[in-house]
Amino acid sequence: MRPLRLTMQAFGAYAREETIDFTELGQERIFVISGKTGAGKSTIFDAMTFALFGKANTNDREGFSVRSHFAKAEDLTEVRLEFLLRGTRYLIRRVPQQDVPKQRGEGMTTVTAKAELYELDGETEKLLASSVRDVGTKVTEIMQLTVDQFRQILMIPQGEFRELLVAESKEKEAILQRLARTHFYQAIEERLWQAQKEQEEQVRQLRAKTANVTRLVFDEETLSGKTAQDIAQLFVTRMETEEEAGAVLQEQVAVAKEKAETAAKNVTLAEEKMAEWAQLAGLRLDKEKLERETAQILQEKERIVWAKKAGAIIDQDALCLRLKQQLDEAELESQQAIVHLRDCEEALDVATREMTQQKELEPSYQAWLKEQEQLQIMEEKVNRALEVQQTITRENERKQAVAQDLERLVVNEKRVAERAEQLAKTRQYVHETQLKQATLKQKQAELQQQETLFAAEIKKKQQKQTLETAIKQLETSITIAQQEAEEAEQLFSKLEQDWQQEQAAQLALTLVDGEACPVCGALEHPMTATHTLSVSKEALDIAKEQFSLKKEALASLVMQQSQQKWQIEQLIFEVDVDGLEKLHQDCATELQQLAEQQAELDVSLQKTADIEEQIAANKTEAEAISGQQKELQSAYEEVQKTVATAETTHALLLEDVPVPFRNATQFFERQQVLTAQIKAFETKQQTVETAYNHAKEQHVKATSSKDMTEKAAQKATEALATQRQVFKNIMMENGFADYATYRQAILSAEVLADKEAYVQAYEQKYHFVTERLKESEARLEGAEKPDLPQLQQQSAAAGQAYHEQTEQAIAQKETIRKLQTLAEQFQTTLAETKQAEEAYADVGYLADMARGKNDRRLTFERYVLATFLDTILLRANGRLKKMTNGRFQLIRKKEKSKGNVQSGLELEVYDEYTGLERHVKTLSGGESFKTSLALALALAEVVQEMSGGISLETMFIDEGFGTLDPESLDMAVECLLETQQSGRLVGIISHVPELKERISSRLEVTATNHGSTTKFHTQGQLTEIEVRT
Repeated sequence: MRPLRLTMQAFGAYAREETIDFTELGQERIFVISGKTGAGKSTIFDAMTFALFGKANTNDREGFSVRSHFAKAEDLTEVRLEFLLRGTRYLIRRVPQQDVPKQRGEGMTTVTAKAELYELDGETEKLLASSVRDVGTKVTEIMQLTVDQFRQILMIPQGEFRELLVAESKEKEAILQRLARTHFYQAIEERLWQAQKEQEEQVRQLRAKTANVTRLVFDEETLSGKTAQDIAQLFVTRMETEEEAGAVLQEQVAVAKEKAETAAKNVTLAEEKMAEWAQLAGLRLDKEKLERETAQILQEKERIVWAKKAGAIIDQDALCLRLKQQLDEAELESQQAIVHLRDCEEALDVATREMTQQKELEPSYQAWLKEQEQLQIMEEKVNRALEVQQTITRENERKQAVAQDLERLVVNEKRVAERAEQLAKTRQYVHETQLKQATLKQKQAELQQQETLFAAEIKKKQQKQTLETAIKQLETSITIAQQEAEEAEQLFSKLEQDWQQEQAAQLALTLVDGEACPVCGALEHPMTATHTLSVSKEALDIAKEQFSLKKEALASLVMQQSQQKWQIEQLIFEVDVDGLEKLHQDCATELQQLAEQQAELDVSLQKTADIEEQIAANKTEAEAISGQQKELQSAYEEVQKTVATAETTHALLLEDVPVPFRNATQFFERQQVLTAQIKAFETKQQTVETAYNHAKEQHVKATSSKDMTEKAAQKATEALATQRQVFKNIMMENGFADYATYRQAILSAEVLADKEAYVQAYEQKYHFVTERLKESEARLEGAEKPDLPQLQQQSAAAGQAYHEQTEQAIAQKETIRKLQTLAEQFQTTLAETKQAEEAYADVGYLADMARGKNDRRLTFERYVLATFLDTILLRANGRLKKMTNGRFQLIRKKEKSKGNVQSGLELEVYDEYTGLERHVKTLSGGESFKTSLALALALAEVVQEMSGGISLETMFIDEGFGTLDPESLDMAVECLLETQQSGRLVGIISHVPELKERISSRLEVTATNHGSTTKFHTQGQLTEIEVRT
């Protein structure tokens, strides 16, 4: 990220709009921000951080308002930052929540926080986000850093430069995870852990499955103490036993089957014989039944003969019936024609009478037409007179309304005058109240600054007291630790001396006179070493380890004490701390009183907030009333003239109109009556003529229809008589005595066919039964009936025995099959369990190693992060050696931490002067600054090279150079100047004069009583960047 242009308005020390154009630096890549204390140097960093993340650059400033105390009330606090990131230009605008004056009246209103993010392409702005939450999410996404990480590696605020250096392993891990993008390795850890759990669950399920299989066959007592091989042998033994029992059952089934088949065969033969005896009895019964039906069959034959005779004359009978139906229809039509002719004659008489009555009304109709013509001639004058009358009425109403409005304006004019006098008094009161409120606000602002200072000093005092208490406690702990370390050292020295003496004594036992001693080379050994005590190497190692632990604990306590003393030294008090609580309480009390007075004034002003608007409105109302009076007086005179003209016109129009019709209502009512009478006569005339013509036409048609139907009836009567005589002759020839006998003999074709089929079937069945009966009697002559029940009982017993034996054999086969299946399942699950256990051992080992369950308690991701940190340290040590003349070198602590704390990212420093490694927190202020600077520069350099997503093209440093001696300052500046080769922009806030001399470009911040301004000095040339609104 590289800033291009920063604009601040009513922000911190900058009252008006102030723009800092970083492009004015040109090819310069390093500059100093200088100015007096409190001028607003750190505010520039705060503005950048606030624009990007909505928070100030330091935690201790986030609780205070970023709004400038120098700004005008109507000026809105806002920050705009234009920056370049990975070749893309962005513009972000952010407005914090703040109170601004109301646009109307007095008082304040709250403006909610706003944020907007744009992508710039030339002059085109593309909106990326337009809410505080969305902008924050989008900035974090494109920056790939949180606000805390941004503070630690890009924009390091005052007092927090060494945070990255001294951060704990867990804190460094969070920073390096984002920079190195190690989420992939963390995902591998999680996947291995999940695979371990899945494999463990699979092993558990397979073991349970194996146990369930064995418990289905054997009881717990049998399985107790058995191995997998023993259980497999138990399955084999059980299988052999069950198969032997199955073979015995199969032999028993074969014998029972033979007996059952023999008994069943005897029953079958007996049943066949009994069936033949039953058939003989049935045939005899059938023959007797058929012989009883002989008389009925003879009757049916006779009925069939008569039905066939009736069928020969049925067509002639049907012809007569059709002719009779035609005669009935002709007679009915003749009667209907007579009735219809009578109705037509009556309708013609009615139509003739109505025609005569209509002719009698003809004179009245002509009179109505003449009167209608006269009224049409007068209609135009009557309509015009009506319009004029309506105008007269409307204008009279208007004249009355204008008169009432004039009376009301007189009353309003008096009211407005009284109100103007009252508002003038109120305006004077508001002016006096506003002066009081301005005085209170100024005093309140001064007290708030004092209250803020007192609160900060009290917090420092509390921190100092806490640190002093902790130092006293550490002194006691150090005394105890020193004593324990001395005791451990004495014990270790004694055990080491005893162990050495014992080793010498052991060596003496191996010496031989005349042979060289392996230690001194002597050939004679007059006084060999002796030792009675026995000390083991394990006891000596334990004592040494205890001594090392005690020594490390003592060093840790001493280091903590040094750190806390250093922290006390860093606490600088700007006021006398004695009596701070009393001053703070007095200040808070006075602020409370001022707030109450301010609230009372606010209430008073709210009641009269719109006084000027009321005065202006009252004046406008008075002017409006005066203008309305003039307009209404003119309108009243105009209406009077209009009414007089209309009355004259109305009288002239009605001179030629008869008196009864001068009333428009009566005139138009008479017109409507005439129109209705004329229309009714014409409609009735047309209806009567139409009805007469229709009735006359219908009478002619009815007369013709009556003559035709009478002739058709006579013709039908003659045809029916002829055919009836033909039918009687045919009926007598076929032997029917009368018509009723003929009708009884008629059968339908279906019924006749059924009767013939019935007779034929009877004759065939009788012949069949007679022949079968003769054959059956001949076949059973001299034979005896078998004892079927006894044979069936014997067969059932044999079948039951066979069934039982078969079921036992089937059950035994199922037992063998299940046993075989369970044995196979046992072998299968046993093999699967072994395979799963081997896989579980492999994946479990990998998962434990990746999740830090190893000797160094180092996870896979932390191992990658440690490698990443080693790369950074390699670059940082090059600069650190240069700035410290080769004295210090950063190293990563590789020993595991105590307890279950994960390790691997802690930093220590190697001191060439002492040859010892120590924690980075033991460095002095200047040493700590140089180390932090080297680490920050290396971090930005490595991340820029290794990561395609995170861009660290800029670094801002707030203070810290004042802790360096001149030689160290030169080396630090030289390291910073080297960063220009990589194109990185470095900004430094510092009061050190030597730094300003070494760096040619600087941004000068000047404080005034109206707010601060900025000026750029670039290679001796002054560029002023001041934009005021």
